Amino acid sequence: MSDVFSYGIMMLEVFTGKRPTDPLFYEELSLRQWVTEAFPTRLIDVVDNEVLSHGIKSDCHDGNDSTSREQSIILNTCLASVIEFSLQCSSTISDERTAMDKVVVKLNKVKVDYCLQMR
Repeated sequence: MSDVFSYGIMMLEVFTGKRPTDPLFYEELSLRQWVTEAFPTRLIDVVDNEVLSHGIKSDCHDGNDSTSREQSIILNTCLASVIEFSLQCSSTISDERTAMDKVVVKLNKVKVDYCLQMR
């Protein structure tokens, strides 16, 4: 379960652009707590601007010209799913963490859901 915890933290690092050792995190505030406090209504405050400005590159885009508002809603839904999953993996209570054999299954589900919405 420690591998799952580390994976969850790594995912939070990727999507926030912050490391657990960032000066933003002091004494009692950790990367995970910071994201938890923002989830789900203030994700825009914690997600890295690079992710927001470039979106998520996808191999499922079929050329459909969705409006940028629709794409933004889809991206936010996808981000919320990934962040929620990352928080589950990095739970401080090991019994609440997602089992490693289910990690790929859950990430593939997020990708499939994202691809379906992009069509």
